[in-house]
Amino acid sequence: MDLMQIGEAYGVKIKDIRSIKNIWRVETDCGVKCIKRAHMSRSFFLFIYTAVNHLKDKGYEGVIPYSTTIDGRICIPDEKHVYYMVDWIEARECRFKKKEELKMAIKAAAELHRASLGYVPPEGAKPRVFYNRWMEKCDRKIIELKEFGKAIEDKEYMDDFDEIFAAHLPYYLQQSLDSENMIMKSPYREISRKSEESGEFCHHDMANHNFLISEEGKVYLIDFDYCIMDTRLHDITSLIIRNMRYGIWDIAKAYFILNEYDRIYSIDRKELEVIKALITFPQDFWQIGLQYYSEKQPWAIEYFLMRLNRIVNDREIRDKFLKEFYEL
Repeated sequence: MDLMQIGEAYGVKIKDIRSIKNIWRVETDCGVKCIKRAHMSRSFFLFIYTAVNHLKDKGYEGVIPYSTTIDGRICIPDEKHVYYMVDWIEARECRFKKKEELKMAIKAAAELHRASLGYVPPEGAKPRVFYNRWMEKCDRKIIELKEFGKAIEDKEYMDDFDEIFAAHLPYYLQQSLDSENMIMKSPYREISRKSEESGEFCHHDMANHNFLISEEGKVYLIDFDYCIMDTRLHDITSLIIRNMRYGIWDIAKAYFILNEYDRIYSIDRKELEVIKALITFPQDFWQIGLQYYSEKQPWAIEYFLMRLNRIVNDREIRDKFLKEFYEL
């Protein structure tokens, strides 16, 4: 779809277009805007649109509301995609390695989760609902890990990736089963039920590049394209893991994240037990296997090996971290 036509639909005249990653920065007669083409249905975007508006209505200032077209549409659909527009914010990505910036991101996430309470999807919206589905998802991933092992066994010739993956598969498969067992023994169902009753939702992509810090020091959470209806513990666990990995499994940093979050929005002992179970699952190992054996991503073998080696090289220090984390 032509970007000039999209601009016209939103009532702006585009003067300049610059492509940045998966978005367009456009200068218009009404200021600088951001246009994005997202792979989703209009019904799913309606969920995102209303969820963001709900946060804004609850007083959460860390979101950028979506624009509407001059005829009142929330987006412009195009086969399997939608185009939407928001104001452009002059800001930079949050640096999780900087303690003060990580603290700002944690505060933004906690305030988002608290503001999400009370959300009710409108008629016609089709959110992804994940309440009480972790055990189902864990079961599926365990089956997939076993299937990856079977795929290796069926090969006439094992490449370097196969050999490393197969050598570590029993360990990570057992850890997946441990995670599932911990969830089953935890108060997960009770917590998930309460989350569902409250209308709580998650951003579902706690990457540093989705936390923007403006020149005035204000934090914005952007890109709600993966937003889900689920307990906030999903996001909290993700935020911890994204600050670990690749040789850095720092129990002090994990405690810092939990403690700073708890200052804004309390985490009780029951919820901590669920976080321990979620963080145990070897998500990175499962994901690289999925991308190699199922999705068959067209990446160079060197790239796959680099990522796999990063994961397995962390095995010892991750084990030490988990043992310390269980003691919290």
